[in-house]
Amino acid sequence: MARTKFSPKRLLVVHAHPDDESLFTGHIIAKAVADKAEVMVLTLTRGERGRVKLEELKSLEGDLAAMGAFRAGELKNALKALGVTNHKFAGARAYLDSGMRITPFGKPAKPKNLDERALSAVSVAVISEDIYRAIVEFKPDTVLTYNRHGGFGHPDHKMAHQASMMAVRRYAKENKRRATEFWVIAEDGERFDDSIGNAKTAARKKAALEQHASQVTVNAETYSIASDKETRYDALEKVRRSSTKPWMWVKPTLIALWSLPLGVLMAIAGTMLHSVTASDSAKSPLGLWVALTMIAALAVALRILRKSRGALYLMTLTLAATLYWMSHQTTGDFVLAHAEIDKYWRWGSLIICFVVILFPRIHPGVWRKSARGHR
Repeated sequence: MARTKFSPKRLLVVHAHPDDESLFTGHIIAKAVADKAEVMVLTLTRGERGRVKLEELKSLEGDLAAMGAFRAGELKNALKALGVTNHKFAGARAYLDSGMRITPFGKPAKPKNLDERALSAVSVAVISEDIYRAIVEFKPDTVLTYNRHGGFGHPDHKMAHQASMMAVRRYAKENKRRATEFWVIAEDGERFDDSIGNAKTAARKKAALEQHASQVTVNAETYSIASDKETRYDALEKVRRSSTKPWMWVKPTLIALWSLPLGVLMAIAGTMLHSVTASDSAKSPLGLWVALTMIAALAVALRILRKSRGALYLMTLTLAATLYWMSHQTTGDFVLAHAEIDKYWRWGSLIICFVVILFPRIHPGVWRKSARGHR
């Protein structure tokens, strides 16, 4: 099947913070400018809660106004390096950077004491109104922002995606003769429709990132925003065309529901297997090990394939409910008594699921490069 090409003539890029435009779309913006496309960057906050890399700038942290002004200046210089002349901050409301915290599960989340002016504390409809006004003014044929996960999960990135999708949907409804495509940034391991980047755009991206020295560590060939991860400037940026239909909100939840019967099936299969023993004199519980291995493999697979714990939660719930029901049956083929091996199966399977749920991060293996866009 032919892949959709990303070739905008009027491109609106929506980002949550200064430096995001260079980090995530530096190649894309530079190529669009080189292709003579009209490019507008809309930034929703001024990055007031950023954590600086340079010791001499540490005094900015905690001073929201000073940090915002400094990062706005960095953004201006970065956009100049990318060749962008059309930029705006969102509306007169001056949304604040929400910041983020890391949960015990290793996931980014909103801070517990969220400022009422923070971007992720504001209604999606309110932010969408500002993006909609920018769309009406600029009339783009393409709007680009983060994916629904917000890239690595920053709450402000998620808000930018939700509000952009709502704004594009509204604009499309009111201007049916003017087609506006909605594109998102595809993360590693996700399906993508186009990849963008070459030596010239890499040079532009590097020049732009050098302007964000307060937030980005710049090296000769790589840059980093976290001390344990460096990225090459010539790493391609990937994008995917997305839909703005409300169904897109419901679809991920419905897809996860297929894991509900998995818990029931695994409970039945494991109960049938766990009491099978090897034929040697030791009577080793071969069936129990097979059943527990099946549970472990399925739990890890759900974490990797779904890139979340939602499907695993549902599978574990139905697994626990089915095992509970079986342990209270007195007759029939599917009965879990209180024998030692039954207890090992019942509790062992649930403990495995909980361990996989609590494990902070599970990364999939590197997919084959020939899987072009994971189609």
